[in-house]
Amino acid sequence: MMAPSDQSILGIEPPVAPNPSAEVLRVKDGALRPRPVVARASMTQAEIVEAVNQHESDFEPLYQRMNADYNRYRLTEHVNVDHSTGQKLQGYAVYTSNAPRTFADKIIAWATQAELLVRVPHITSWHEATLDNVKERFAIGILEAVDKRLVQNLHPPLHQQLAFYSIVRGGYIGGRCLLASRQDGETYADITAWDPLHIHWGTDSEGLSWVCHKIKKTRAEIKSQYGVDIEGQTGSANGSRSGTRDAEKEGIEVYDFYDRSINTVVTAGEVLKAPTPHGSPRVPAYLVLVGSAPQLQSDASPDLIADVGESVYSGVRTVYEKFNDIMSIFLEIVERARRQPIVTESRDGKKTLPEDPFKAGTEIATATGERIYTLDLQKMAQETGAYIGLVSGEIQRGSLPFSSYGETPFQLSGFAITQLRLATETALGSSLAALTQIYRQIVELVHDQFMTGAFSPIKVSGLDAKRIRFSQVIAPDDMVDSCDYSVKFVAQLPQDDMSKWATAKIALDAHLLSRVDILDNVLGMQDAQQAIDKVKAEIAEQALPEAALYSMMMAAVNRGEEQIAKLYLMEYMRLLMVKTGMIPDAGNAGVKPTGSSPTPNEGQNPIVMPNAMTGMPPQPETSNAGPSLVAPGTPRPGARTQSFS
Repeated sequence: MMAPSDQSILGIEPPVAPNPSAEVLRVKDGALRPRPVVARASMTQAEIVEAVNQHESDFEPLYQRMNADYNRYRLTEHVNVDHSTGQKLQGYAVYTSNAPRTFADKIIAWATQAELLVRVPHITSWHEATLDNVKERFAIGILEAVDKRLVQNLHPPLHQQLAFYSIVRGGYIGGRCLLASRQDGETYADITAWDPLHIHWGTDSEGLSWVCHKIKKTRAEIKSQYGVDIEGQTGSANGSRSGTRDAEKEGIEVYDFYDRSINTVVTAGEVLKAPTPHGSPRVPAYLVLVGSAPQLQSDASPDLIADVGESVYSGVRTVYEKFNDIMSIFLEIVERARRQPIVTESRDGKKTLPEDPFKAGTEIATATGERIYTLDLQKMAQETGAYIGLVSGEIQRGSLPFSSYGETPFQLSGFAITQLRLATETALGSSLAALTQIYRQIVELVHDQFMTGAFSPIKVSGLDAKRIRFSQVIAPDDMVDSCDYSVKFVAQLPQDDMSKWATAKIALDAHLLSRVDILDNVLGMQDAQQAIDKVKAEIAEQALPEAALYSMMMAAVNRGEEQIAKLYLMEYMRLLMVKTGMIPDAGNAGVKPTGSSPTPNEGQNPIVMPNAMTGMPPQPETSNAGPSLVAPGTPRPGARTQSFS
């Protein structure tokens, strides 16, 4: 049986095109405009099959390279070959290195961990920034809904699929990007990543003119998805009615074709889906070549198409083969230590051992004159160690240094970390560049389709640029005249943090750069203004006593501490009334109402001020009154008497 298709077996609903019968579309000002005339199919069924098969033939060297790279990723067993004759060697030990898989997985992990930043910078003053914020949330919500839909149908998220294809397959990455409506009228995004091995396309002076996804499906899948019963056909694997191979086992090749106006699905002998308008203003597919190598032509090298969009294995393919050869020979010699070659000497030369002589407790009977012994173990060439070291160096230069996998017996210096980052960026750069272009195409395609007015408002949710969770319904009118999208991937790679922070402090203290430039260019933060706003908010919480009280009160409320929150609320209200002059500040000496005139004692430390100046009651009398046990009227000892006459 064939693998389940991306829609029928996994339960993804086939896209429903918007209603093409409507003759007008509504725009923001309420005016009506004519709906664009629906174009006819650019190619017939036979022309579609011919064009796709021709494209497949032209790109055959590239497909062979893709398959070979995927076998490398799958760790297909190494084949020992006699390099003098080219024949396969049988009966020898085989070693298959896991380096191709670990190398690709490391790059895939870095690519999937890179943060996607979809922004709509507000760069004009003649419209409100709210439009740009809504357009930004529209793209973020659409992409989050797409990932959720893919995961529910047992597919990896879109970002992970595209990263895998660009790194392991190479060539080009693409897929379908189409807004569609369910039976109840709800709008959703049907964005699917296609295997580059099965994508075919054509271009003209205006860009992509058509794209086709060609895969094999069984009769049951075709019947379930398209309602076309082709049972009884014993066609060949290409879907024709002739041939002897069973289509249920081999599969029937299905052509899912899109041009600038219609979508149709055909086989070599049937039309499974009649030409239907897809509702997109252009071909509803995204497609980007991986890497920087252009498509070249040369009479001397007719297979130059295989060099387009190289995978991560471009620099280490032959080196991996050499390393496996060396290790296979090494393994063969090591394994011979378990069962060394045995020589048996007998009079007739026909004596053999009935049992394995290397098993413990084995007894061997010999006659006089017979001899049994093992040959000396074979040794590797003296230069083997140096040769392995050279090959290992080639592998590191063509892939990643061993330190990228945590093999660091000592702490790396800042310079070493910088060099490690540069090596990583070399292996990861082409994939991130392709992903950036892909996501820019996706968000622009979805936006342009939505702005045609052929779809109902869509509800989106997610985490916006300010890290605020949102959920809202967006209509086309909410994004009219907004700015363009900006898409960026920020890789999370090893870096020398201490050196960066030291440089940032020097630039700040010497006033060489603004805080925004320091955060953007020196520290590499993704949203400098947001980070500055957070710092200002924290300072604001402590700058005023009432702000600190309010923050503590809300923290207690959030934790359910109602009594503590009430205490902070009472003190918060009292302080506000003191500052506005509604009540005197009897409980906090030295704090005068806002706007009051300075007092003569303002600025003095309340600790050294007398109580009367601070509003407190006077201190009790503490002077010495003399002896307390004396008769009333008795003069104080030593007092001078004075008479007045």
